[in-house]
Amino acid sequence: MRLNALLLILLFVVTRGSFAADPIADALQGHLRSSVSVFLDHHRETRRYQNSDFPMAKTAHDRFRADMISNMMRSLNLQQWVVRDPHGKGSPIRSRFRDQVLERKEIHGVAVEIHAVAIEPTGLIVPMVLCLPAKGDSVAGVAVFSGHTRHGLKDLVLDLDSYQQGVAIRLAKADLASIAVEKIDTGYLSRNGRDQVDEKEIATLLLGHTEVLRSHQLRACLAAIEILAAHPRVDENRIGTTGVSLGGWLAVQTAMFNERVKAVADFGRKTRTVSNNMTAAAYQGQGDLCHIIPGMFAVASRNIHPLVLAPLPMIAGHGLKDKGSHAEHVENYRKLGEAQYARLGASENYTYLVHAGGDTMPSADVIAWFKKTITK
Repeated sequence: MRLNALLLILLFVVTRGSFAADPIADALQGHLRSSVSVFLDHHRETRRYQNSDFPMAKTAHDRFRADMISNMMRSLNLQQWVVRDPHGKGSPIRSRFRDQVLERKEIHGVAVEIHAVAIEPTGLIVPMVLCLPAKGDSVAGVAVFSGHTRHGLKDLVLDLDSYQQGVAIRLAKADLASIAVEKIDTGYLSRNGRDQVDEKEIATLLLGHTEVLRSHQLRACLAAIEILAAHPRVDENRIGTTGVSLGGWLAVQTAMFNERVKAVADFGRKTRTVSNNMTAAAYQGQGDLCHIIPGMFAVASRNIHPLVLAPLPMIAGHGLKDKGSHAEHVENYRKLGEAQYARLGASENYTYLVHAGGDTMPSADVIAWFKKTITK
């Protein structure tokens, strides 16, 4: 028995050695680089817009803005959702959605309307909550978009202690109207109808239809702007957008497509598509499928996107405890934003805020900024 065991061990060692010998690998040694390395370098070398292109003079910046918006509009198939030069409360995209007020009630002492909004082309019904101040007509309004969470609308309206701070309710208590929009792959639209995340399932299904999740989310965001502007107590000429994490990016991108938006408070993560010091060994891909917009990686890293809005009034920022944002914000956001706004003669329109929290909504600072920017 002992001899048989020794023979088996010897056979294993010899066999393992024969598999370890790889004549193909020997021939290729020194001639190859990993595909991840090649594609990362290609990404860095071929992007149309780089940090070094900024600040731009007005004429160049106008071309850049038009190019960025045009590329994103085509990529997301939003051509029929753009609102340019709006006049009054009539909406040029009103036929693209159907709005139903389900109930009017009070939440946290604030009068709210609970809306169900059906969005073309799928008929997806997106819940939204419009929050109204206690008094006043022709008030300014702010559209609030959710970041990543298991229950977006709940975070924005019900839970005042969530990382999103129930900011829609807080805005109404500060005499600004607001509308909060559900994240369409979570919360009340998830499979358990309350607190689940279905992002991967929906995003991959949509990719099979040559669609992306961001298209459908932005349609809901754009409809929300029009619903807010159409409300009889809201001044359609004083509309802002805000959000934290994904919500910050939605605030920026909604403003790209809807000229009703007059001010943006962007607290999305202040990182790049691929960070400056990213190595092939460390690269783990794009973490959130909802952030992938086909073709846009080749146009610009995502830190360039907010520059499209200059010189629109903007407060941008992040939390000190958000280490990724804190490491990248100076070179890739703050300096670029300040320089571009200054070049356009609008330095007073750009504020960068580093608050004491993490990837959270600094609700008091955001509300104070909107009160200064879009209220009379």
